[in-house]
Amino acid sequence: MQTANSRQTAAGYVADSLRSAIQSGQISDGTELNQVALAEQFGTSRVPVREALRLLEAEGWITAMPHRRAVVAAVSPERIQETFEIRALLEAYLIEKVVARISDEHIAQLKQACDRMDAITDHAAWVAANARFHNELLESAGSPMALELVVSLSSQVERYLRLSGETVNRESEAGREHRDIVAAVAARDAAAAQRLIRLHIEHTRGRVVDATSEEEKL
Repeated sequence: MQTANSRQTAAGYVADSLRSAIQSGQISDGTELNQVALAEQFGTSRVPVREALRLLEAEGWITAMPHRRAVVAAVSPERIQETFEIRALLEAYLIEKVVARISDEHIAQLKQACDRMDAITDHAAWVAANARFHNELLESAGSPMALELVVSLSSQVERYLRLSGETVNRESEAGREHRDIVAAVAARDAAAAQRLIRLHIEHTRGRVVDATSEEEKL
């Protein structure tokens, strides 16, 4: 007999797996999620699957109408734009704290991360490394709640960065922007770091919104 803890563990595993698959583009927008099929796939009962789907719906990954199957929710260009706008506000807030707290050792690690990203040629791998870079850049702010919000917002639109491929392929440009941000942090120039990180996010926002808007027209 499944206990509440085991169901919770199973639900968390199913939710994490589905979230990751949606984020990476393995499960595309509009895909129906059948509870029976998912229970068979994950080797569990339908109870943790239902709990996992409720969690993903609350997070905005799927939509589920009464008496209908859950469907992977597409993110509109308008919502993508707002997501990036909120990210810019949060990351500017965090970068100011980073400037006041970051160590020279951490700055050196960020420069090394930039070097590693310059060597990446695979788009999907670069997108994953980009997410890690932003986390590493902001973690020394000492504001875990704000950072969790940034991660959540970023994960919602990361699939469009991955799926857009060459359309939103700005690795070289973004790499230079990363280095400029790190340089401003190293100089302890909070105003410059805030300005640069806002511009960095704005540039990516424009590319992603343009790409998704074009796809909607097709």
